[in-house]
Amino acid sequence: MARMVLTTLVASGWLALSASGAAAQPNPSFTYGKQEDLKDVKKVEWSAIAEAGVLVSTGNSRATTLVGTAKASRKDGDNKFEVEATGAYAKSTVRIVVDRDPTGTVGPEDDIIDQRAVSAKNAQLKLRYDRFLTDHDSLYLTAVAGFDQPAGKDFAGGGQAGYSRLLYKSEFQEAKAEVGYDFTYEDLSAVDNPTSIHSLRAFVGYKGALTTEKGDDGKLKALTGVDVSVEGLFNVNPLDVPTGHAGPFEDTRINGNAAITTKLLDDIALNVSFTAKFDNVPAPLALPIPYAPGFLVEAEKLDTLTKATLVVTFL
Repeated sequence: MARMVLTTLVASGWLALSASGAAAQPNPSFTYGKQEDLKDVKKVEWSAIAEAGVLVSTGNSRATTLVGTAKASRKDGDNKFEVEATGAYAKSTVRIVVDRDPTGTVGPEDDIIDQRAVSAKNAQLKLRYDRFLTDHDSLYLTAVAGFDQPAGKDFAGGGQAGYSRLLYKSEFQEAKAEVGYDFTYEDLSAVDNPTSIHSLRAFVGYKGALTTEKGDDGKLKALTGVDVSVEGLFNVNPLDVPTGHAGPFEDTRINGNAAITTKLLDDIALNVSFTAKFDNVPAPLALPIPYAPGFLVEAEKLDTLTKATLVVTFL
């Protein structure tokens, strides 16, 4: 069964793009395979969902923000395959004064010019395969490719493999944990120094219903739900990075996500989410002109994104 979803950005575009290029990194996916999805599958089943939002302002305030997500999955017996594509773009234009006199005041000799800045420009494609062994145990394999220019990465890709365990399951609650291996390859924007990172991966996630309602069939259904997840990547190989040397476990990366979704009408829901991405050894900032020899500026270690969307289900 396929369904289409229209997402509208709320408030001033994204509620938080961060003052230092936050949201520059692709938004990580915290979905995972579930054996119960496949129990009653007698034939191949497909599902798909897409979200998109845009905000454009002109005149005295000029900004453009685009965001989109598309997901599809295929279920067949004890196998599940998922593909997800995400992207974000944000650009703003501000007016600045060049004091050519210089007198400290704006006069006819001074220039007022437009300065453009891109605060988000990224995309990511992720593939995931789950092979279910039991109702609670499965093996997973993923592949990821994308770019993240404001964070200083012309290309970031790799893969993951490991073991997934369903820790707890009830009608309205679920807790999951995963452990495994992560490989990340980064081609940096500011310098010609690709980086290969081998890491241990740990993940925990929880999904649950905060409130429920009784449906027309008399059964309880989730009205407001919460989804909280944390992923940790801990490098095991030493790294010679552009800004210095990082030993094992020094290039720690933490990805966190928290989201609340509440039903407003039968086909309309409100989703509010917060994503945080921490990189203890960030890449150098990508700047419009080259760095002086021996000088580099690191990107911020923490990126955050707060997003509010209206989700309208048509089919």
